[in-house]
Amino acid sequence: MPGYYTERLAAERLRACYDLAPPRTKAYLEAEVEFVLAKTTPSMLALELGCGYGRVLERLLPRVRKAFGIDTSLSSLCMALEYLGRKPSLVCMDSVQMGFRDRAFDLTICIQNGICAFAVDRQQLFREAIRVTRSGGLVMFSRYTPQFWSSTGMV
Repeated sequence: MPGYYTERLAAERLRACYDLAPPRTKAYLEAEVEFVLAKTTPSMLALELGCGYGRVLERLLPRVRKAFGIDTSLSSLCMALEYLGRKPSLVCMDSVQMGFRDRAFDLTICIQNGICAFAVDRQQLFREAIRVTRSGGLVMFSRYTPQFWSSTGMV
């Protein structure tokens, strides 16, 4: 799976997956984003791991003080800059070796199947997310059942 999100499912292809998703899948994905947004406050510094082309960041930006997004796909980050303008801070970075200082964020998210999408050591991913999140902050991950995408007819 290394290179999958940087080469095979990046930028336009990634966006097409979400655009072409069946209504039931779109409703589920929307509910997941709404759940995260309900936990935000205007004073938060937020970080999205695996931000892709900025689909979730777009919704997060007006709800927090500042949003940051990281991804390993440079093409997805370039698309995010075009899609979102220069509002968020975007960085090409590995989620298991982040260059952020300890306790830098109030909210760290890795949703829309982030845990399964990253071909990394999951314990290290969790440790890094916790490390960059302040004490009392929120770390939110999602993981779908292996049947999620096959039940949508998209795989």
